[in-house]
Amino acid sequence: MKVKQGLHSYAVWLCFFFCGSSLGLVAQPNADFSGQITKFDSTFAGIGPPVYFLPPPKSEEELLDDRYAAKEVDSAVVEEYVDRMKYYHRLKITGDRAVMAKYLPVTVSQASSVEGRLLTEIGQMERRGGTDALADLQNRLAMEYVAVGACDFAMEFFNKAMATKAQVNRVADRDAIAHNLAVIYEYTGELAKARNLRQEMYDRAMRSGNNAQQAYALMELALVKAKEGFSLEAERDIIRKVVPLFRRARDEVGRATAYRTLADIYTLQRRYPEAQWFLVQAKSIVDKEGLSELLPEIIFNLAETKKHSGNPRVAIEEYKVADDLARKDNMIGMQLAIQDALGNLYHQAGDYEGAALALNRYDTLKNILFRGTGAVAN
Repeated sequence: MKVKQGLHSYAVWLCFFFCGSSLGLVAQPNADFSGQITKFDSTFAGIGPPVYFLPPPKSEEELLDDRYAAKEVDSAVVEEYVDRMKYYHRLKITGDRAVMAKYLPVTVSQASSVEGRLLTEIGQMERRGGTDALADLQNRLAMEYVAVGACDFAMEFFNKAMATKAQVNRVADRDAIAHNLAVIYEYTGELAKARNLRQEMYDRAMRSGNNAQQAYALMELALVKAKEGFSLEAERDIIRKVVPLFRRARDEVGRATAYRTLADIYTLQRRYPEAQWFLVQAKSIVDKEGLSELLPEIIFNLAETKKHSGNPRVAIEEYKVADDLARKDNMIGMQLAIQDALGNLYHQAGDYEGAALALNRYDTLKNILFRGTGAVAN
């Protein structure tokens, strides 16, 4: 009997619970999240449409989540641009100051067609018969095509410039343009062509007997080997040959660059601790010798390796330092990559204030680069 009474009480309790829950669920839509409905008779059943309650407005955090979801759409374009500019930074300009500068202010490059100006100058130089200067302009035009992603045109004009330099026997300039052509082959994934060019340049450097030239040529060759999958051979070339050559040449810029390149090779293999170690070695040389022009990329790469190693807090601090350096040098592409990374790290950590600030700056920089609007504080 007691058992039956207990079961009966339990059934009554369940009925009360579910009925109460149902009433709560039914009543929930009657909540006015807008705060605009001041008079409402829930018992009215006359003619007219039923009252419709709007859903609650999104919070600032939810709105920011939506913005970050939308950012994924153009992230691929931004990443491709930043990656392409890394290759552009490696290109070498030839000739004297009459050739257009490698880096132009954004306002200048957007105000007129750089391609059009260079083509006009090339036409004028062809009519004047200035062979050497013509090659310099062809090389600079090819560089501009790399900057905008027109790789076929870039290869065409690099080859024209190299052939023109060969006519006037400008060996150093020809090698600089060959370097540029190898860079674009590397960018487009034509690694066999890049390796052949690098090997030719290394062979010429060996015949010259110049330690620094040999080191630079072998370092670039090693990077191509690593991208082809021969990482161990590439590492050995840099550690056992390139670095000692730079030491003998007393070329500290070269030695720092060699360590940075070695870090790139380890990064390709996702061996981030080794990459970090060599980046720290490069930074030590840069700090000691005052080679400030190399510092932004080294710090940025350090931040990247920290991020990939699962150390977001340290990565954020490194990105902040890199951002300060990039602003001083007006490196807008790097600033864009930094704000992209910072925003994602802040967002993942739930720091919505930091994420919002980073995203706002990211949008500003993106608009400057791709739409030519707005201004950026450096």
